Amino acid sequence: MNGRPPPDDDRTRMAANLGAAVAIMIVLGLGYWLMGAMMRQSEDEDCLMAHRLSCGSIETPRS
Repeated sequence: MNGRPPPDDDRTRMAANLGAAVAIMIVLGLGYWLMGAMMRQSEDEDCLMAHRLSCGSIETPRS
């Protein structure tokens, strides 16, 4: 016990980097989903504020 932390080996460092990359991808994915949901909500609110009656999305059957 000389007070020094143990040296990091490559596997530990690679696992930490992989974990950080996965966490960043999850945060970016959630941010992208949240922005899309907020944009759809804003479009719906704009339609309702304009007193339109048909603000819902209309799905057409594919032939």
